[in-house]
Amino acid sequence: MRISIRNLTLATATALALTALLAGCSSAAGTPPGDDSAAGTDIDPDVLAQLDQYAAPVEITYDGEPFSIAEADGKTVWWVTFYSGNPFLAAVGASFTEALESQGVSVVSCDGKGNPVDVNACISQAAAQGADAIQVDGPEPKTYANALSAAEDAGIPVLSGAALDASSEPYDGLAGQSSQPFELTGELAADWIIRDSGGEANVLFLTVPDVIGSTQEEAAFSERITEKCPSCTVTVEGVTLANWATDLATTTSGALLKNPAIDYVVPAFDPMIQFIAPAIQQAGKSESVGVVTVNGSLQQMEDLQAGRIAAEVGVDLNALGYVEADQVLRVITGNAPLELAYAPVRIFDATNVADLTIDEASRASGNWYVSSGSFSDVFTDEIWTQ
Repeated sequence: MRISIRNLTLATATALALTALLAGCSSAAGTPPGDDSAAGTDIDPDVLAQLDQYAAPVEITYDGEPFSIAEADGKTVWWVTFYSGNPFLAAVGASFTEALESQGVSVVSCDGKGNPVDVNACISQAAAQGADAIQVDGPEPKTYANALSAAEDAGIPVLSGAALDASSEPYDGLAGQSSQPFELTGELAADWIIRDSGGEANVLFLTVPDVIGSTQEEAAFSERITEKCPSCTVTVEGVTLANWATDLATTTSGALLKNPAIDYVVPAFDPMIQFIAPAIQQAGKSESVGVVTVNGSLQQMEDLQAGRIAAEVGVDLNALGYVEADQVLRVITGNAPLELAYAPVRIFDATNVADLTIDEASRASGNWYVSSGSFSDVFTDEIWTQ
């Protein structure tokens, strides 16, 4: 299979925030019978085709044209993250920093601490210190509109990542955008459930109303279910980011109590599982409710391999960091940024996770997603020239 990480626009909005929300992300959620009950059932061929496509590792390609990065040497870029304790954003930031520093660009990190006020302060500080570019990962651009406008007035380009689906309309004032495809990940989660349930699923989707990527993912999930699975039902419940620790468990248990027929739970993002899993257990549903989630964090891939969750829609965070770096390098060398670029996405379940080495080194290299090589080599060996 051959997939390109198509040119770029916006972001993984896993602005999942707050140390308490991410500490101890050990999960123990139920998995559905997984007996491929779709056998003998008419499943839409589009569902099966898309699952087949995204279950396989990809061959590395990139649509961006090679360009000279000679003028980038010695420049300084600020990386502003919504929350440094978010493992998803931290992983993207590590690859982003590695990529730029390998090309002679200094990276200064600033933590928004899960607060738009601090994000704006980071951007303003970067502008005041004469940054050559600012990459902001996590928050929706409208939440830092004032600082963005000031940086633009100062002639400092600001780029966004990990906020909106990569296909979203660019926010006014941004010099470039990058992201995961939230809509695609939502569709893939829906497809997996349709096939696994034989077209008879009763799903609880847990979204994060104040994180735009989450709402885009949920909308795509629900639309896919409506279109491709007329015998399936979806219940949507929302818990804002700041209330995960207090409300996610009660929201989950309340929904399971209200509708005992629910047999799949889909949290929009991996770290939500630490609050959802105990609620599923306490409801006595560990053997009958399967969890399907999105991100591909190390903890949840370990859970998948151990049989504690049913499926994981993963995003190659190593590639996403390099895609962001490519956008920044194009901007600071006077080249036009790409309009749309995706990091590789792959859906994992019991049929393919057993073939992987699940550890931090493998996650960081991106080899869960590709048939051979690394996206980092594509950029350093082919795209970025001197």
